[in-house]
Amino acid sequence: MKKIVFSSLIVILFTSCAQMFNGAVLPNQCKKCDLINRMNNEILWSIEGCGSDNTRLEEQTQIKAYEMSRGGYNLCDLEVVCESWKKDPETEE
Repeated sequence: MKKIVFSSLIVILFTSCAQMFNGAVLPNQCKKCDLINRMNNEILWSIEGCGSDNTRLEEQTQIKAYEMSRGGYNLCDLEVVCESWKKDPETEE
């Protein structure tokens, strides 16, 4: 039981550290991930974020693909496509 609790705390710590690092060091780094049905090129799900909000977007999209495969989509027909870019600090929203 102690190993499970310790492992969980380690995972939470590293996730929090990654978010803080991205927010402090890479505030203009943005990422967008789409979940695409390769059979018809339809975007089924999309997520986007900059700075600390771009942490683990690809993993979240992969989890969404797995969830959708349990709901009737063929996992082999789903593709995760991510792109990154730097946002111009002068054009902040």
